Amino acid sequence: MWRKLVLFGGALFLAVAVFGSIKAYSARVSDVDLSNTTPIVLVHGTHGTANSFNDMISRITSTYGNSTDKIIVVVKKDGTLEYQGTLSSKSKNPFIQIVFENNDAPIGEEAEWVNAVIKDIQKKYNMTQYSAIGHSNGGLALTTYAEELADDSAPTMEKLVVIGTPFNDLDADDNVTTTDSSGVASQTAELKKYIAGSKHLDAKLQVLSIAGDLDSDGVSDGVVPVGSALSSRLIFDDTVATYSEQVVTGENAQHSDLHENTTVDAIVAAFIY
Repeated sequence: MWRKLVLFGGALFLAVAVFGSIKAYSARVSDVDLSNTTPIVLVHGTHGTANSFNDMISRITSTYGNSTDKIIVVVKKDGTLEYQGTLSSKSKNPFIQIVFENNDAPIGEEAEWVNAVIKDIQKKYNMTQYSAIGHSNGGLALTTYAEELADDSAPTMEKLVVIGTPFNDLDADDNVTTTDSSGVASQTAELKKYIAGSKHLDAKLQVLSIAGDLDSDGVSDGVVPVGSALSSRLIFDDTVATYSEQVVTGENAQHSDLHENTTVDAIVAAFIY
């Protein structure tokens, strides 16, 4: 069953997008083996950049000390992958940001590029398992990937964090609900697709959904309705190993501020570590 905790906090922003076929550059480090650690893969939201998660990564790394090293994998407009930064043979739970040069593609295409990057990291660094964090449409891209593209040969997504993710789109009337409700006024075709596809999720997956409630009235984070973000329970609850949700309230709960708030850092760190 889902669990809810109302906290005070701030902002985060993630997603994915780009066109073209994947062609990867050679990795800078050849002796890295990630099979004995759990990298953290981050996907920014629509119009996001490498800056979307930089500060959160720095704060979590310095505050909690459970990760070392980070790299960015940029999917260029021509489809090539560009690796920025390096990992070492001693990398521990490194952060891996996926950044899309074309950052406004349809969700299905975003998921395809997530798939390509995951496969390339698996090949280069022997990644066998990982946790994933997606903000806004980045959460949709990761969910689409997990339902439709991940197969038995792929690294295992052990944990998934979705932050301010509009599973039931953005219409306020469709998303009339309360944080204690198990449903919304009207399910969109998109939400119904995710609910139907949830049967393909890994039964061992652990999921955390974070919603922003800007005015502490259960309405929205200023962009994504609370009901839409928490429609995640209709997809993941009773489908995966564990599902929990948290609502962040107050002025720092605005949609694009969620990843800049230390309370959100603490929520995420407690879950992924």
